[in-house]
Amino acid sequence: MEVIKLPKKFRMVCYDIMDGKDEALNTLETFSEQFPHQVAAVKAEVAYFNMDYNRALDLDLTILPYLEEWYYSNVSDQHMIAMAITSVVLHREEEVLDAFRREQERIRAENGWQQRDRYCDILMNYIRQGQMPFADDTKNHPYNEPEEAKSKEQLWKEIQENNKKLTLDSVDGKRRLYNFCCMFGHARDAVELFEELSGAPMAESSYTDAIARYLYLGERDKAIQTAEKLATSRLWAVAGPTQVRPMTFFEDLNLRDFIMEESTLRKIREAAYIDDGSLIRK
Repeated sequence: MEVIKLPKKFRMVCYDIMDGKDEALNTLETFSEQFPHQVAAVKAEVAYFNMDYNRALDLDLTILPYLEEWYYSNVSDQHMIAMAITSVVLHREEEVLDAFRREQERIRAENGWQQRDRYCDILMNYIRQGQMPFADDTKNHPYNEPEEAKSKEQLWKEIQENNKKLTLDSVDGKRRLYNFCCMFGHARDAVELFEELSGAPMAESSYTDAIARYLYLGERDKAIQTAEKLATSRLWAVAGPTQVRPMTFFEDLNLRDFIMEESTLRKIREAAYIDDGSLIRK
């Protein structure tokens, strides 16, 4: 199966949809004959974030055998996990289980991606047992402080032993200390450092770690605000123009809880529409 390269006109329509200009969905239809699976993927993402789960799942079922047309596996992983989760919500488990089984048969017959074959197993197990077996879930859902959590002062001493040039006045120093606090320290120290780093470039995991710790501290509003910032950051839009909504949120159980609740989904969706001037449009 060949990877599909999308023309600039198609990409620009996707970017308009990403910015919340849903009237661009009408323009998207003009590409349906040439790029049917990519058009369906965009419409599915919009439907998921409108909580129109039946429509989203119907669309994703049509493109499941063609997800190798995307160069990055991020896209297929995100759509497949959304399918698994919404199948449980809609009580369409058997239909999706059957689709994943057929997808495994296709992959094996074509000697395709073993990683996606295993991912089908993981998601089918989730549908049957209702328990997501990903490592990130055990780390952050639910999050608990280490039994012998260290203070940020102790952790800074350890950092400086290996890198004496770092200072706490620098973004790099604060960022390193934040990561150490997330791994070995107290939740309060971590979120305070996260707030001090506001505006500095950070990885997607930095946001999800902060969200987990806010929830641990009982500060749900701050957790939601951080999810909004993550949506605005567009860090989720890295694997292709058809990523018009933050589908990566389905992969994190804390974020998934937010987008499955109408009031918090609305805030996150509106935040995702903010064009932050990033260099996405290439």
